[in-house]
Amino acid sequence: MAYTEQKSLLIRVARVWARPLWWGISASGNADTVRIDVDRWIDCIGNDSLVPLDGYSRFAYLAGALREFRNVMHYRLRTAPLPVRVALRVLYRPDPTLTLEADSIGPGLFVHHGTGTILSAHTVGSNFWINQHVSLGYNAKGRPTIGNDVTVAAGAVVTGPITLGDGAVIGANAVVVKDVPPGAIMAAPLAQQLVK
Repeated sequence: MAYTEQKSLLIRVARVWARPLWWGISASGNADTVRIDVDRWIDCIGNDSLVPLDGYSRFAYLAGALREFRNVMHYRLRTAPLPVRVALRVLYRPDPTLTLEADSIGPGLFVHHGTGTILSAHTVGSNFWINQHVSLGYNAKGRPTIGNDVTVAAGAVVTGPITLGDGAVIGANAVVVKDVPPGAIMAAPLAQQLVK
């Protein structure tokens, strides 16, 4: 689907509106990581009309249209000076129900419908996909380590000092408290009717 004249105008406006956020990203030293994030988001959302846009226009579109993307940008801004971070948080409001906390998160982080999601991991590899209402984080002993190319679906709970191996998939509503080997698929049991 080609962009209409009205949509083209909105992209031009978004390019101006997003400029301070891009400057902040550049000042943080994370521009290359954010370029990878942007490409991943465009691939994941599957809107073919965004593919022909240049990289900065894609960034501007995502920053304007998706609060979850803004959360990822605020995580990437962690190394920017405090006044820059505060000003950009006011100008580009993140989703208040989405928490991103980790010692490091690799490039290509995609948050699909991030409402009510907590990501608190030791480290997160590249190309991590996380859905809504996920609780990924601490127990009394520590927090998880996430490998590369891992997906965690809606409603999943991943807790403790465990490792999700590269390419692991955690299904919707699964509860994971033990290490998951690379490439494994973890699924929750189907709902069952309770006997009265």
